[in-house]
Amino acid sequence: MSQQGSVLTQEQFQGAPIERAHLHRGFSSKKTPLKWIRFFRACVLQRESANTKKKKEIKKVWLITVGAIILSHLIDYVAYFPTTLFFIAAIITAIILNVRIKKKFKKNYTEGFDFFSDYFSAFFTLIEEDLQPQSRITLEANVKDTIEKSNLQKEEEYTSENRGFLSGKDFYYEKIISKGSCFLSDGCTLNFSFSERLRSRIVKKRSASGKRKTKQKYKSIYPFILKMKIPKDKYVLNTAIDKSTLELAEDAEFYIIKTTRKFDIKNEHPEKYEPYSSSSISMFSSDYFALELINLINVSYGCVTPRA
Repeated sequence: MSQQGSVLTQEQFQGAPIERAHLHRGFSSKKTPLKWIRFFRACVLQRESANTKKKKEIKKVWLITVGAIILSHLIDYVAYFPTTLFFIAAIITAIILNVRIKKKFKKNYTEGFDFFSDYFSAFFTLIEEDLQPQSRITLEANVKDTIEKSNLQKEEEYTSENRGFLSGKDFYYEKIISKGSCFLSDGCTLNFSFSERLRSRIVKKRSASGKRKTKQKYKSIYPFILKMKIPKDKYVLNTAIDKSTLELAEDAEFYIIKTTRKFDIKNEHPEKYEPYSSSSISMFSSDYFALELINLINVSYGCVTPRA
């Protein structure tokens, strides 16, 4: 697909009627691949624009605060003025305003769209030519944080023989980041879901000096499940199929093939693993991510042969 028209510049964004980016409850819609790519980019640009405005507001607050403090000192040279009390009040006021500005931004905007803009845009670009003409992709997405009570699956006690260990606990979270479907040009139906499984380990220990410390480490994997329904009137099932990497079923009209790719940075690239980072999907490049998903489609097609 040509990239012309799929890239939304800052200038185009400023004057274009686009969808709002602060969708904390996620989104669910049907769009063509090009419209999805533009939507993701628009969401990212909206947040970037709001972030720039936020920084300007914070800078303005501190400039006014510093200016007011300097003015209070100048007044104090002419007449008595409680500069110390004013200084404390001004700093407290500035901090409160900063907190409110940041809270407002966090309430209205989220960073989840960066992931969709990079990773799913790459995936949709690769499959676009295999879709039916003007076919739309149905996509549901969850851009909330994974570490939330609603996503907690279980918690377990953690023990260790390490020196200074006091106590530990593992918290296991899981959420569906996205799921969707589309129809391919040969009549196949493609359904997919992408999840995050996260383990948060909180350990309390005592250092050599006797001080208590609490550390939190993470490990995350990202299963991508692809289910293809391949029409029997167009394809014949191969006799020799390696079922160790897939699940195979069928009904009256379709062969149903399920494949899974688990993105696990600790196992695949241990040198890139960051135990203190709650998310590791960004360690995989968007191109690599998209090609691995295309490989799942190829594995499914490898189970059948087109009818003569």
